Amino acid sequence: IQSRGAEHDSTAFKHTKLYKWLEENAEKLKDAGFYFIGDSAYALKSFLLTPYDNAVHGTDEDNYNFFHSASRICVECTFGEIDLRWGILWRPLKFSLGHNIKVVDATMRLHNFIVDYRLAHQVRSDMDELERNLFDDDCRRFLATEMNVGSFGVVGGENEVRRDADGNISRGGRPRIRDSELTKMGKRIRDALRDKIRSGGHVRPPTNWFRNNNRFMGS
Repeated sequence: IQSRGAEHDSTAFKHTKLYKWLEENAEKLKDAGFYFIGDSAYALKSFLLTPYDNAVHGTDEDNYNFFHSASRICVECTFGEIDLRWGILWRPLKFSLGHNIKVVDATMRLHNFIVDYRLAHQVRSDMDELERNLFDDDCRRFLATEMNVGSFGVVGGENEVRRDADGNISRGGRPRIRDSELTKMGKRIRDALRDKIRSGGHVRPPTNWFRNNNRFMGS
């Protein structure tokens, strides 16, 4: 483990062997059409596409962000389901590092087994309704305090805080040429996907669930 607990996700990711491999093989991945999609905690690269910052509702960028988020949500829900299913994850793991790894590995393997069984036997999980209720509550709390939803955008995906070799925030200097190249490549790929979404006539749904159901805090 090379990163501290409070390390920014993007910085911790750059310290991994996976990131180094992605960086070294960026051109091959681009030519093959392979990339990860990540949230706004990460910096835009050719192999890691993030949302547009501050996208205005109804724009092509906002439509891209919607489908980008929709593609990620299945992974987000998977982590949420694993966390809700196994009580051992409801509190910090206080075992040894090796034991913690085994616990996490076991919960994920058991989760995959349950999902495979559920799909094979067409069994519906109560987790679907539970996750829906949790999401409803979060949205109602948000709407109760921030009614001007149209002015909000996704922030943070374009840039990242640069740090020195010791992990401290850099006081100056330019980003590496390689970083700049990968960011430019990522912008071109993302813009091409945005244009493809527009040409296909795909847009964010005109109504969302909380407007359609008139679900506000206290209603």
